[in-house]
Amino acid sequence: MSDRSVMPAPLLYYSRVRATLLPRYIGLAIMAFGVLFIALALAQRRIDFLLVPLVMLPTGAFVGFMTVAVRADQQNVVIDYCGIFKRKLPRDQIAMVTTDNAAGINGYGLRYMGPGMVGYLVGGPEIGITMKNGKTVIASTDRPELLISILRARTARETG
Repeated sequence: MSDRSVMPAPLLYYSRVRATLLPRYIGLAIMAFGVLFIALALAQRRIDFLLVPLVMLPTGAFVGFMTVAVRADQQNVVIDYCGIFKRKLPRDQIAMVTTDNAAGINGYGLRYMGPGMVGYLVGGPEIGITMKNGKTVIASTDRPELLISILRARTARETG
């Protein structure tokens, strides 16, 4: 059993960013296409038409409602993409933190962006976190400057 007297570390930073309007509309259009095939399957009495909505509805929901949440506490920075893909970055392993525009305002999705570089993107401002092992993580966040100041403040205290 877990010890109930141990409290989770307080969050120093939290940001949850939703996709901009373009992917929301695309996701809703994909979902509408899936619903259209349900109606078509019922009208034509063809069960095989129901395979299309089985793919289109979850795909549309994933595209239309994608989010990136960034949490920072005393020990870790956790990046959560759509509640499915999570990445925990120990703060003592972070070498450099910068604002980033690698994907630009139209960058969307969980992306491989080159050797050792992964992006968790939903459009808008981004933060680039370079680890001591050389790997880089880029994530969408609404206040990258605040997160940078929080992460740099701790680094300055540890080295100073």
